[in-house]
This record gives sequence, structure tokens and C-alpha cells, in this order.
Amino acid sequence: MSRRYNDNDIQQLVIEYHQTGNPEVRERIVEQFPTLVESVARRFVNTGEPFEDLVQEGYLGLLNAIDLYKPDKGTKFSTYATHFIIGHIKHYLRDRGKLIKIPAWVQELQQKLTRVVDSLSQQLGRQPTFAEIGAVMQMDEKQVEYLLSTSELLRVASLETGESDEEEHFSGADLEKLEHPESLSLQLAAEERVVLEHAMERLKEIERQVLYAFFYEELSQTEIAQRLGVSCNYVSHVLRNSTRKLRKILVTEELRDAQAQMMRLQQRMATTEAELLQPSIVDPITGCYNRRYFESRLDEEINRASRYGYTLGLVMIRLGGASLFIRQHGLNLFEGVMARLAPRLRAKIRKADIPARIDVSDIAVILPYTGEQAEVVRRRLSEETLQMLREEDLLESGLWVESACHYTQEWTSVSQFVRQTECMLRAFWGNPEVPQDMAA
Repeated sequence: MSRRYNDNDIQQLVIEYHQTGNPEVRERIVEQFPTLVESVARRFVNTGEPFEDLVQEGYLGLLNAIDLYKPDKGTKFSTYATHFIIGHIKHYLRDRGKLIKIPAWVQELQQKLTRVVDSLSQQLGRQPTFAEIGAVMQMDEKQVEYLLSTSELLRVASLETGESDEEEHFSGADLEKLEHPESLSLQLAAEERVVLEHAMERLKEIERQVLYAFFYEELSQTEIAQRLGVSCNYVSHVLRNSTRKLRKILVTEELRDAQAQMMRLQQRMATTEAELLQPSIVDPITGCYNRRYFESRLDEEINRASRYGYTLGLVMIRLGGASLFIRQHGLNLFEGVMARLAPRLRAKIRKADIPARIDVSDIAVILPYTGEQAEVVRRRLSEETLQMLREEDLLESGLWVESACHYTQEWTSVSQFVRQTECMLRAFWGNPEVPQDMAA
């Protein structure tokens, strides 16, 4: 059981890590945040992604936060880490097409529409018509019809994103301190600014001036009137009319986008249903991922490590003598050995690491953000495996431990790492075609 640290202790650990670069210190920091990572991951469970995958992505975000954190900026590390954990999971979901961003204008109109429909239903004693709703909301019937047609999309997409009102509690001062490009990309989407600027161009010059002064510069109507040399009543009139015109412009564009999003959501739901019919990605005996998932995930992690410039390690553990053991004692007995070994190995790695059973007697572990330390992990897992074989007197039954590891040293040649890794995998699966410098 790892020791629990308070906020000041964690802050000192982070400072120590940045001064020394000691990977053991980084591991101690990671061990302090399992509750935070898992609580953030639970917000996204309705996206259809396995909870374990979301947790792994959360830990990758945490590791990224540890490496990028700047103690001298004065931001509390837990605040900084939370921002990166959420961001990393969101980026992961967007990459896999699992996240729909619901425009703020559509959400606001949907809430107003609900209130108007409820109020009119009570007054009229029946469901109001499109015309009656439009008269109250100052919209034409076609816009009302479009808005009503998106209501189910908004409910589904809101659940799908896993977002909540309490998702991010960052003060403006905290966000200003997050100067890294990755953190900036998690803020206001550029496409929303483009849509708003395009809509503003369709207003009169006086309307643009009033809106900009009121909403962006946060001036009062009196201050705006003094700047423009007009009356307060005129400013109020322009503000009321220009916001109404802007809303109508945006409603049409946003609702068209929402219709397109609804079609994409329906397509994705059909894809998800097809994915559910595919074989499981988890080995039923060990609870680790299976070889099919391992191969696709390794390719994913190599590309990601190349893109973001971090190191990637790979460790493999094999129970030697498995074929003879199975012939003498049966497959069921050997499967029991693998079932007991897997949780012991998982307990010796980070939650961000990705263990998989890649063959009957082989377990591989992908190690994000791990370079030379992959050799340390290899020794640790080998020792744990050997310890279990001793405890269960399996050495006398003809089983032994074999292991191998590989890691990225630099990213000048990604293709070379892919080729070397594939060579090592073929060697580890019994193919004699392997260079001498890759022997375990």
C-alpha cells in the first residue's frame, strides 16, 4: 500500500521530479491520483468505450501533466492535472469519433423551447402549434420545426459526452497559467468563433459596435451611449434588435449543423452496434487484452508516441516449457497457472500500461512514457513470475521464465522502431527469423 501525501507533499514531489528526472518519483506522484483519474473516466462511460480504456487514457493525461507542469507558474498541480486528464480523454474520444460537441446556442434555445412549450400547453390545454411557439420565441415555423427535431439528438449527445455541470472548476487565473499548446486546444473551439464572426458580418456597423462593446468589452449601456454619442434608449433598442437578428442567423446555421450531427450520430450508433457483435477484446482466462487488440493498440501507441515525442516501451513475459507441461498435465491446469499469474503481473505495472495475452504462454505489456525503464519493468515482472513458479512448485514441473523488452530511444526513424518491434515479436512467437542484436 503506497503512502498517501497531502497537497503540499505532492507539490514537493513534482518539484523534485523536475529537478532530478527520477522516474521513481514520477511513479510515486501517479500513485496519489487513482481516485481522480477514475472519477474523471466515469464521466465518459456512456460513450461506449471500455472503462479500463478511459482510465488508461486518463493516466496518460496525468503522465503528460507531470512532464509538462511548470512549478514556478504557481498553479496547483492537482488543478493542472485534472485539466490534462479530462483533455486527454476528450482527445481520445474525438479521435475515435465518440464525441459530439453540442453548440451552446442550440442548447440555450432547446431549454427555452422546453419552457415555452410547457407554458403554452398549460395555457391552451393542448400541445401548441409551430406557429404559436414561433410567435412567443420570435422564430418562424420552419425554425421551430427544425429545433424540435433536434431535441432527441441533444438528449442522446449530452449523455454520450459524459459531461456534467461540474466538469471543470478552473478559475480564469488558473487557465491563464496553462500556456502549453495542448492546454490551449482544450478551450474555446476555433470553429465557434468563425461562425460567430461570420454572423456578425451580416449585421449593421452600429449593431456590431454595440454588441462588441457590451459583450466583449463589458461596458454598460450608459458607457456605450457616451462612446457613440447617442442616447441610452437608442443603445438599448440596438442591443435588443441586434441580438434578436444575430440569434436568428445563428439558429438557422446551428440547426443545420445539428441535423448533420444527428445523421452522424445515427451512423455511429449503427457502427457501435456492429462492434458489439465482434469478438471480445479481452482474454477470458487472464482478464488481459487479447492479441488482436494488442496488435492494433501497439500500432496506435507507436503513432501517438511519434506524434507527441514521448518514449514507448514493450515488455514480454513467457512461461517456457508450456508445450510439454500441457501434454503432461493438460491445458486446463496450465490455463489456471496463467489465470493466477496475470493479476500478479498487473499489480506490478501502472494503470496506464496495457497488458495483453498474445499467445498461450505469452503476456506482453505496452509501456507509454517509458524508455530505459522498460528493462527495470522486465526484471520486476520476471522476478514476480519466477516467485510464483517457486511458490507453486511449478519449476519442478518443467516451467521456466523467458522475457524480452524493447523501447524507443529517439524518433529520428519511427519506421525502424516498427520494424525492430515486429522482428522481436516474430522471434518471441517462435519464428527463427530474428537479428542477433534483438535476441532477448
